[in-house]
Amino acid sequence: MDGIHVAAALQIKADQLITTEKPTKPMHRVMEIEIISIYSTPQ
Repeated sequence: MDGIHVAAALQIKADQLITTEKPTKPMHRVMEIEIISIYSTPQ
């Protein structure tokens, strides 16, 4: 699903993609768009 979200954001020429995915996930390797994670670690 992450790939679809990134592809859709790129297609509409979005400046940023905000996600709850961990910053260690592969989607954060995409250089064409700024990926922002709002993931918070469980306490």
